[in-house]
Amino acid sequence: MNTASPDQQGYLLFVDEKLVGVVARIERHEDLDKTLWGRWCLEAAFGLCHRAGGTLTFATPEDALEWAVQRVDMHERNRMSPSKAA
Repeated sequence: MNTASPDQQGYLLFVDEKLVGVVARIERHEDLDKTLWGRWCLEAAFGLCHRAGGTLTFATPEDALEWAVQRVDMHERNRMSPSKAA
């Protein structure tokens, strides 16, 4: 992955055979908080996983995928639930 930084290891996140995100492993950067080294950063999110706000990081790519699955499931449940408007 070309990130213009040492962070080059990445994974594509698929849910139901649809691309929903891209994560990259955070490498050692002297100017970066050491607690982030080795974590996985959500570089891009698409569709039901798109979000605004701060950076999300995960301990593993599997954790990132679990987050994505939960986001998609939450949207699906909300779409399927009856409207509360009267």
